[in-house]
Amino acid sequence: MKKKLWSLLFSRYAICAFTILAEILLMGLVIAAASIVSYLFFGLTLLIDVAVVVSIINRDANPEYKVTWITVVLLMPLFGTLLYLIFYRRNMTKKEIRLLDTIFTKIKARRGGAESFNMMRRRSPLAAGKARAIMNDDVLAEVYSASSSVFFPTGEAFFKSMISELREAKSFIFLEYFIIAFGELWDEIHDILVEKVKEGVEVRLLFDDFGCMRTLPPYYEITLRREGIKAYRFNRVSPQMSSIHNNRDHRKICIIDGKVGYTGGVNIADEYINKLERFGYWKDGGIKLSGDAVGGLMKHFLSGWDFTCGTISDYDRYFSAVEPCKFSDGGYYLPFGSGPAPIYERPVGKNAFLNLINQARNYVYITTPYLIIDYELTQALCNAALRGVDVRIITPGIPDKKKVKIMTKSSYPYLMKAGVKIYEFIPGFIHEKTFVCDDKYAVIGTINFDYRSLAHHFENAVWMYASPTVLVAKDEFLKTVTESERVDDKRSRLTLGEWITKNAIRLFAPLL
Repeated sequence: MKKKLWSLLFSRYAICAFTILAEILLMGLVIAAASIVSYLFFGLTLLIDVAVVVSIINRDANPEYKVTWITVVLLMPLFGTLLYLIFYRRNMTKKEIRLLDTIFTKIKARRGGAESFNMMRRRSPLAAGKARAIMNDDVLAEVYSASSSVFFPTGEAFFKSMISELREAKSFIFLEYFIIAFGELWDEIHDILVEKVKEGVEVRLLFDDFGCMRTLPPYYEITLRREGIKAYRFNRVSPQMSSIHNNRDHRKICIIDGKVGYTGGVNIADEYINKLERFGYWKDGGIKLSGDAVGGLMKHFLSGWDFTCGTISDYDRYFSAVEPCKFSDGGYYLPFGSGPAPIYERPVGKNAFLNLINQARNYVYITTPYLIIDYELTQALCNAALRGVDVRIITPGIPDKKKVKIMTKSSYPYLMKAGVKIYEFIPGFIHEKTFVCDDKYAVIGTINFDYRSLAHHFENAVWMYASPTVLVAKDEFLKTVTESERVDDKRSRLTLGEWITKNAIRLFAPLL
């Protein structure tokens, strides 16, 4: 334990964190000293802060973010203003903007979902309206019809299928994950990837630097590249004050030969298949796509890969490998991405959920490991329940983070008062991210119901309409309810310590 602690303290991540904290502290000390020495400087500081507060008020942004930043600015004159200017919004260089424009332009040129969208619109104008909203928010998103899907209710079933498909790869394998950890699961997948490279298969692997901070050794991507695996870390942590450290790659995507694609809540680590017990039984899952919809997943993988590596892939080669499904299940699929501004000007995932909740007629079923949502989503869920919609949410019985559990628990009373039914998964930790509505719609992917997923992280999910998978996901939700305990007023109450912690965190939750 001591060895691990010392290793962590002197790791690149710790050094970067200490450096950033030192930069912030030095900036604060200089401002404080200047304010004490010069009344003119102090007066100028107040004028700047007032101007910034007015600017924040007039921004087209979530009110909760406005309140938090106004509090920061007013509590720490000028220092809070500088923090706002540095951390409020991701600043992109001209080079990054040009690269992103090129990537999006080239990928958008391959649009071919108009026919599928028109088919869906003829079948259901209401569904088409929801899909159109997502496509307006995510320029790469399209509707696909010649496709099919399989829902996996556990991480074990998910990876059993994925590993089987990996063994059959002939041309290319694309992997993008938030966390990869040494263990039985990664050992098996790694062995397959190395073998596939020897067979001439192209293997690309993108993993998040911060997400793998404690699970992979430094510069592990170099080791993988020596084995022939094209591996890169997303958004490397650096000793520099910047908002980009807040924008992690939380996506989970696996694409094999353009024939099949996998996504869901599972990372590549042993706890996701219960080979390692951390918080009781770990329940997770996801879906497998076949057919045209795989191209939707591929768009988001390739755009993230090229933006990270500064390259332009051979899009013709990869998208030409995608083929319509011979046995389409009759459903409509819309893989989409979500992430921070300015790459995504609007919160794609949040808006997709809001449109479904606000127009739900019969039920809304949600599983999420965290429940820390803003006023808009809270009101939408409450209004749905008040108009008679059966709104149910399953959260973990055993949390992975105590403070996050307090924040999740603090959301219960207001929702429950409106008639939302809250359940806690008794066997352990539920990490699954599923949203099912009215036997018609489902969203399955990586998006948690919390600020990080809905505003800060790069995420991905699959919106679907009229797919048989919708009912399969519904049945699995109802089965999980039988393994869960409904939260009553007594269980939802916070202790004094939890109440203090909740109020201390809640004010700054939008920034965390």
